[in-house]
Amino acid sequence: MWYLITHFLSFTGGMSAGVVLMCILQAGKQTDEEFEQMQRRNQANECGCDEGNI
Repeated sequence: MWYLITHFLSFTGGMSAGVVLMCILQAGKQTDEEFEQMQRRNQANECGCDEGNI
C-alpha cells in the first residue's frame, strides 16, 4: 500500500512541477515579446518614423 501512495505522490508532484514550469515559461515569453515591441517603438521614435509604419 505504501508503494502506491509514494508513486501517486511522486506522480502528482511531477505534474505540479510541470504545470508551474509551463506557467513560468509562458510568462517569460510574453515578457520577451513586450520588451521587443518596446525596443521597436524606441527605434522608431529615434529615427522619426510613425509607429503605424513599423
